[in-house]
Amino acid sequence: MIVKIEKAINKTLRKSSPARAWSILLFCSCIVALAIFLRFFVLSVWSFDGKRIFVCEFAACIEDSQEGDLLLSKAGDGNSILLWQVGKSGNLIEVPTPFDTIHLTIPSPGDTIILGELNPMLWDASFILYKEFYPEKKVQTEVSLWSRENELPFAYVGRATISGRPVSEREVAFLPWQELRLLELQLQKIFPAIDSIHFKRKLFADSLEVKTFIVEDELFYLSCEKEGQPKFCYDSREKGFFRKSALRGRAL
Repeated sequence: MIVKIEKAINKTLRKSSPARAWSILLFCSCIVALAIFLRFFVLSVWSFDGKRIFVCEFAACIEDSQEGDLLLSKAGDGNSILLWQVGKSGNLIEVPTPFDTIHLTIPSPGDTIILGELNPMLWDASFILYKEFYPEKKVQTEVSLWSRENELPFAYVGRATISGRPVSEREVAFLPWQELRLLELQLQKIFPAIDSIHFKRKLFADSLEVKTFIVEDELFYLSCEKEGQPKFCYDSREKGFFRKSALRGRAL
């Protein structure tokens, strides 16, 4: 009987020993540290369409992203925004516009972009991309007005209007492709005898014309729209392509 009591006492002492207490404390500390690491360095919580969304911010989560995934990316104002992935480098996608549907293949790293061969939407996207690749360069555009292979007097643009006011020749170089297309349609009505009025744009960096440049990052086309849920926000329709380096994570 005495032996059993001694064994019970020794067992209790072992359980309450400082070494055991420290080991339990260390274990609990590791659990807390892991939870903090996951919360602040791996997983983040965001609100999206009234729901709480967990976002994995490991690079591997972006590597495995597919069409239809919800990605977290930097927005134009420096904040972050959740957007749907439509496609990434190498994918052929369809982009509906107010004028028609544009089919395009998203450029891959190492591809050479030839500005003179791009449709207006891709020209805008490539212009923004070039400025991101070379932020140290002073970049500007030159716009001219053409009818097929014949250049027209640029003063013709003053006959068109934007928001009910005459267009300034100086502002045309800063207009996005959608507004340029609307100007083309207006001018075609104003000058019906002129065949196929369209703008041509050139890119200059430090006063030298840029005709080609190489893609330096994987690119993504992201949208705030999902099928059946039309809306507008800062996405690839406004920004163009999102660089992989601008992506922060993927929703789980």
